[in-house]
This record gives sequence, C-alpha cells and structure tokens, in this order.
Amino acid sequence: MFDFSPKEVWDLWNAIEIRSAVKVTELFTFFTIHYDKAFVAVGDIHDFWEFMYILDGQVCVSADERVYNLKGGDMVFHKPMELHKFTVTSDQGANILVISFSLCGEMAPFFENKVFSLSNPQKSIIKSLLNYSQEKIKGKPCNEVVFKRFLQKELLSPVYLQTISLYMHQLFLSLANEGSVTYELSTGETNVFKTAVEYMAQNLTGRPSVPDVAKACNVSSSTLKRLFTKYAGVSIHKYFLNMKLNKAASLLRLGKSVTEVTEILNFSSQSYFSVCFKRETGVSPLSFKKGS
Repeated sequence: MFDFSPKEVWDLWNAIEIRSAVKVTELFTFFTIHYDKAFVAVGDIHDFWEFMYILDGQVCVSADERVYNLKGGDMVFHKPMELHKFTVTSDQGANILVISFSLCGEMAPFFENKVFSLSNPQKSIIKSLLNYSQEKIKGKPCNEVVFKRFLQKELLSPVYLQTISLYMHQLFLSLANEGSVTYELSTGETNVFKTAVEYMAQNLTGRPSVPDVAKACNVSSSTLKRLFTKYAGVSIHKYFLNMKLNKAASLLRLGKSVTEVTEILNFSSQSYFSVCFKRETGVSPLSFKKGS
C-alpha cells in the first residue's frame, strides 16, 4: 500500500488547469486544388490566418517582404493582414491544400512568418485530415465553390467541424514542438524586393514615390516595378497602401480611433481611409475596431 500524507493526497487530487496553447475558432476556406505550370495567384490580403501546404510540385511564395521556394511537404503560414501571392514553378504544376481560419492562444504568434518542411509524422496528420474529409464528402453533391470544397453545408455538423479542428490542433502543436523551419530565399532580386519593402515600412506616414523607393534600392524604377509584379503580384502603390492598412489594423486593435489612425498614417481623408480599408478587408474600420 502507498502511504501518503493528507497534503500529498490533496496534491494528487488538486486539478491542473489545461490552457489552449493554440485554438482554431473559425474556418473560412478548406480545399485542395491543382494549379498548372506558371499559374500566378494575385496578391491577397485578409484579416484571418491561412496556411498553404504543397502536396506535390514546386511553388514560389512571397509573404510581405519574404520570398520562399517551396516543394512538396512544405507549408507556409500567412498571418492576418499579410500580403501574399504565389507562382507555380514546376513543369507538372502543383497540388495544394489551403485552409484559412481564426487562431487564438498564447502560441498563435509563433506561427507568424513561418514556413515549415513537414516531417513524416506531420505529413501523416495532413493525410489523415484529408482522408477523413474526402470520405465525408464522398457521394454528396458539390454545389459549393471550390474554396468551400470541404466546408459544404451538408458536412457542417459539430462533430465534423470539431474533428477537423482536432487534426489542425494536433498539427500545430507538433510544429510548435519540433517543426523544421524553412528559410527565406536570398538572391539579388529578392534582396532588392526586401530592401524596398523595408524602406516603405520605415516611411508609412509619408508618401514615397516609386523613384524614391528605387533610389533607396539602387535600381531603376522599371526594375523595381518588375520585381513587385513578380514577387508581390500588385503594383508598388497598391503594396504600400496594403502596408498602411496593415498598420492601421494594428493601431485600431490598440484602441486608436478612426480619426487618429487617419492622421497618424497621413491618409488624405477619413472617408478615403474608410473606403480603402473596407475594400481590402471586407469590413469598415469602425466595425473592425469593435470586433478586435
């Protein structure tokens, strides 16, 4: 028999709180898709998380100022309000899994600016997730758009959604514990692109022109425009606007008013700021602030 003191018995039965290090609270998209060689996804920005997992093929991905060459088994995370795009670079095209979601928990910031090369056990989690969803969708009419392929209304039972989130939680915790990080691409072109983005980030309250940015990078304006088309998928002006809106979202979360954000970031007017913010995020600055 075990001989425990009253205090030791109490310690044995005293509950230990389990806190969620990461928690998926909403799903927006969940699909797999094949893209042909040289397919280019335009620059995108949204107020939720997203990961893109390369099932096979090769893809060049840009995320803010970072550029990566990804292959089968690699996964990139895009944090909220991050401008991202990709180009398929392999001859056979690429098969890709995309899931977008809301994420909270003390470890959520860990996934910012991260790209992983998944281990075999982590790949198995992805495989189990897809096998489960594909089995559930089998035989059901596919009336939803491709971006909701595994989120069709016929599937949206609490059991199905929680099972999907459990697979995601298992993967995220595995990556946080022992994920193998892939480092960004560093070439002459990507370094110029990164320098340009960093220069604009330092001048968010101003209105730098294309020649101003090009001069800071020691390249011509035409070269700079070509690099932004290649790595960002949008013009320099659009990229800079998205950077300002990203900063605006951060300021709104910190409690700044719409008027204050307009003044801090030197938008021409509050109405112009509101129109731009809603166009890019889908919600007005005031609604975003209330929901933060």
